[in-house]
Parts: sequence; C-alpha cells; structure tokens
Amino acid sequence: MAVSITKNIDMICQHNSDGSIIPLKIRMEDDDGMMQEYKVRAYKDLRYKGSTFDMPDVSRIHTSGIYPFDVKIESFGSERTLKLFYNSYEHTWKLAGRQ
Repeated sequence: MAVSITKNIDMICQHNSDGSIIPLKIRMEDDDGMMQEYKVRAYKDLRYKGSTFDMPDVSRIHTSGIYPFDVKIESFGSERTLKLFYNSYEHTWKLAGRQ
C-alpha cells in the first residue's frame, strides 16, 4: 500500500562529505495556514534498510535518488514522528501520509 504526499516542505539540512544527509529543521504550513518551524530532535535514514521501500504514489521503487527519513519533532509539547522524502532529482522535500 502506497502512502500519499500531503505537502511540500522547506528543510534545512546538512550534506556530509560522504553524501549522507542530516535533516536539521523543518518549516511547513500548519492547519491554520501559518508557517511553523520545527527543530528535528532525531532522525532515521531509511535508505539503508533495504533496496526498496514504500514511496508516495508508487507501490515499490528502487531508492536511487529518493531518500526516505523518519524524523522526530516537538510540536506543542508532544513528540511527533514524520515520514519525509528527499527527491534529489527535483531537489524537493515532501511530507508523506497524514501525520
């Protein structure tokens, strides 16, 4: 079962010399249409869990050029886990599924 993309997001991240990506801060519109910033408290790079993964709007694809992450943020005093995808072909970050 594929997940759906809910929105594009702004991301501040670090690109290391080995090519790895570290998500640092997310900026996205909340339900009221206001822009909110969230510091990434923890993250997991899901690319290394295997050669394929569930991708929004595609049932199964190869991970080349698409980088999936689980990130934890604090939102209104509670911790939330978000599933994000970085598309290196389009240079975009996307939030997947309804969080």
